[in-house]
This record gives sequence, structure tokens and C-alpha cells, in this order.
Amino acid sequence: MKIKPVPEALVGEALTSGISPLYELHQIACELPLNVLSDVKQRIGDWLASGGKETDPYIKRQVAYAQKVYQALKGGEIG
Repeated sequence: MKIKPVPEALVGEALTSGISPLYELHQIACELPLNVLSDVKQRIGDWLASGGKETDPYIKRQVAYAQKVYQALKGGEIG
């Protein structure tokens, strides 16, 4: 499966949604392939361990990527 980078517009939506990015990830986690979920969780964990915050744009980009994979698996457009 080839997935294009997350568009900046989608990241912008995630930045203004008001819902915790980690909550959004939690909502779709059981539907994601294990390798995608493991990678996203590892990246988020590393970011937080290095002093980053839950609401940082980096976290939101990771969640936006997971959402994009989720949509692709559900038959939505990938890019």
C-alpha cells in the first residue's frame, strides 16, 4: 500500500479540532494494521520522552497519518 504524505490542510484541521490527538488515535487504533499502529505509537512515545507535548504539531501529524491509513483501509481515497 502506497500512501502519500499527509497534506498540510489535514494537519491544519487536526490542529484546530479541539480533540486530543491521542484520543483520536485511540478511536481508530483497533482498526489499524499492527505495524502502522506500532510505528505511530513508537514515534509518539519517543517524542513525548524527549520532552515534547501531546498537543505538538508532530503528534498531530502522526495521528493524521494514522487516520489517512484508516480511511484507505475503509475504502476512502489515499491521497
